[in-house]
Amino acid sequence: MKNEHTMHDMDFLLIPTHDFDEEGNNTNRRLCLGMECWTFVWLFVFCATGVGLGLCYEFLEIHSFHHAPGASADSFFLVLLGYWSQALFGFAFAFSKTNFMEGAWSKPVIAILLLSSICDGIAQALDFVGQVEGGYMLFTIFHSSVTLFSCIIAICMVKNTFVSRRQWFGISLIVVGLLATSIPNPVSSPGSFFTGLFCSLGGSLLLAASYPLSELVFRISKEKELGQVREETACFLGALINSIGYSLYTIFHTIPHWKKDISDYIKPGSSKLIITGYVMYGILVGLHSLSFWKSVNRLGTVPTAVAKGAQQAGVFVFSHVVFCSIDPNECIFYNHGDGLWNKMQKSVAASLCLIGVLIYSLSKEKKGTYISS
Repeated sequence: MKNEHTMHDMDFLLIPTHDFDEEGNNTNRRLCLGMECWTFVWLFVFCATGVGLGLCYEFLEIHSFHHAPGASADSFFLVLLGYWSQALFGFAFAFSKTNFMEGAWSKPVIAILLLSSICDGIAQALDFVGQVEGGYMLFTIFHSSVTLFSCIIAICMVKNTFVSRRQWFGISLIVVGLLATSIPNPVSSPGSFFTGLFCSLGGSLLLAASYPLSELVFRISKEKELGQVREETACFLGALINSIGYSLYTIFHTIPHWKKDISDYIKPGSSKLIITGYVMYGILVGLHSLSFWKSVNRLGTVPTAVAKGAQQAGVFVFSHVVFCSIDPNECIFYNHGDGLWNKMQKSVAASLCLIGVLIYSLSKEKKGTYISS
């Protein structure tokens, strides 16, 4: 008889956890804020790189024309850079292991990984077009639903996933916090409103679905005789699928229209800055993707989705610190107006996101739940 601590019953931040060997002995893993230290490190990287990507997007937009990050909406150039970076980071970590293909790579596992990759690949394209065409405000309204829909889909798809009422309240605060920056301001769009609307909504739903699908890759393989697949390998193979697809699109579409879709979007004298932004974006996306796979395996879909609330709060704060003096739209006490609510919106949103994360984190019982087998 052995005791196995279920990851879904582990507190997200504060509950002490224990590791048990095959004889049921507590091996006393070192803990950081109530979770295994390496799990905490990867979750921190996931949040920090999420904040960094928001800042990097703004940096590229400042040095570009047409409210776009150095490329047209239909070039998908940033998406291409992102996926190749994910593949390279996954490759570097996976092939540093002795057996990078370790685990049960059965047909169901491969099929789930392929489906997760396709959902994420289409979502990234739709999100990119949605931000460029519909504007950040419209995109935020629909993208705020990713956390909520990820949790709902995870409960339906992933066995043993449970969210308490208090945790749902915390999740709801995060969603309200993200919506607070966009309501009740009128939604304006720099491009096509309906294109932005459709792409933002579709991208959010597909991205939400990719979270539990990614978790299922590990849960299904863990139940097989060969055991769970490696996180790094899943990151590499999942990104490689989209890297190849977007490379073909770039060869046949973007390169023939390079001047119109890329060069004409760069402000004069900003070429080196744009290249620097591209490099930073690639590094951040690579780390963000790898830390996502680490986090979703070790913590599950729901805590990883909830962490997006902390990311958004960080984007509000650090955008103010870095870009407020350059672009007043990034100031935390300004949101397209001089009214009291316009001045409060971002700070209220950041506060609600952080409070929601905190409520979710403190809503677990203080005794871990164990499954005997």
